[in-house]
Amino acid sequence: MSKSDLVLEPSVIFARNVDWNLFKVFYEIARRGGIGAAARSFNRQQPNISSALQRLEAHVGATLCIRTSRGIELTIHGHQLFAACRDMFESVQNMPRAASAVRGDIAGTVALRVISNLHQQPKLTEILENFHRQYPRIEIKLDVAHWRGVLRSLKSGEIELCIGFEDKLDPKYLYLPITEQKQQLYCGPAHPLFGKAAVAPSQLVAEPFVVTEDEPVPYTRYRERHGLGQQIGGFADNLQERMWLIQLGMGIGMLPQAIVEASDFASKLWPLLDDLEAPTCTIYFMANASSIRSAPAQLLLDTALACLQPDDASPADDPPQPRPVSRQAAPAPFPISPASAAPMRLRKKRSATR
Repeated sequence: MSKSDLVLEPSVIFARNVDWNLFKVFYEIARRGGIGAAARSFNRQQPNISSALQRLEAHVGATLCIRTSRGIELTIHGHQLFAACRDMFESVQNMPRAASAVRGDIAGTVALRVISNLHQQPKLTEILENFHRQYPRIEIKLDVAHWRGVLRSLKSGEIELCIGFEDKLDPKYLYLPITEQKQQLYCGPAHPLFGKAAVAPSQLVAEPFVVTEDEPVPYTRYRERHGLGQQIGGFADNLQERMWLIQLGMGIGMLPQAIVEASDFASKLWPLLDDLEAPTCTIYFMANASSIRSAPAQLLLDTALACLQPDDASPADDPPQPRPVSRQAAPAPFPISPASAAPMRLRKKRSATR
C-alpha cells in the first residue's frame, strides 16, 4: 500500500496542521481571565492575541470563550481545552526537570513543615533515606510547627509539603497516610491510679486535665464524648512540657503512646485507658493536589508515594478514586485516602489489652 492510499484520521491532520503556539496563547487568556491580560504577559498587542484566539477557534471548530465587560468567560469547550492546555504546559515544564533527574544533577532545597517527634516513624525515615540516596544534592529543610500551623502554612501556599494531622480531608489536597498514632490518657507517679489497672473513662470525669491551647480534634472529641477535662490543670503546647506537667501531677492528659514509651518520661507516666478505649489519629504526608511544584518538592512527593504504596498493591490495581496529584512525573497508582474518609477517628482494636 502506498502512502497516497493511507487515509489520515482527522485528529492526525489536526495535529499536523495546527500552530501549537495558539494553545499557549489560549492558555494565557484562560489563565489570566482576559485577552488584554494575556497580551501584556506576552508583551504583544491585544489585536494579535484576539486574532490568535480566532484562528484556534477556527481550527477546533468551536467557540472557546465569550467576551464580557469583566473579561472573558470560558464555554464548555473552552474549559475542556484549558484543562488539556494545562496538561501540556505542565508536561513541557517538567521536561528539563526530568532530564536533570536522569542525569542525577538536581540540586536545591525542599522545605517540609512537620509536627514534632516524627523521627520515631519508620516509614518517614525510609522516605527521607531513599530521597537522600537518590538526590544527594537536594537539601531537606525540616521546620517543626504546631499541628494546626502545619495545615495553615500548606493551605496558604507558604510551603509545598507537610506532615501532620488533618480534621476534614479536602479534595484540593493530597493525603498520604503514614501511620496511625494511638493516643493514651496518662497520669504522673503521685496519682492514686499510677501502677493500677486500666479504668473506664467515666471514672476520670472529675480529674483535672493538662491540655494544649489548640487541642487536636481527636482529643477534644474524646473528652467531650466522655465528659472529661471540665477542670483544666495546665496548658502546654510543646509535647515535652505537657509530659512534664502530667508527671508533676498538674493533671492527667492525652499523649501519643509511642512517643511517651520512647521518651525519658516512659517510667514516670502511667496509661489509664484500656487499649480498646484509646483514640487513634492518622498522620498524613500532605501536598496541594493541583499546584505545579518545584523540582525538589515533586521528587520528594514521588519518593513518598513509592514508599507508602501498600505491599500487596500491584501496578494493575485501580485506586479507589482518581488521585489528586500533580500530572507531572506521575507515579504508579497509589490508593490514597479519599476525601470522604474521616482523617481522625476513634478506633476499636482487637489486640489484647496492655
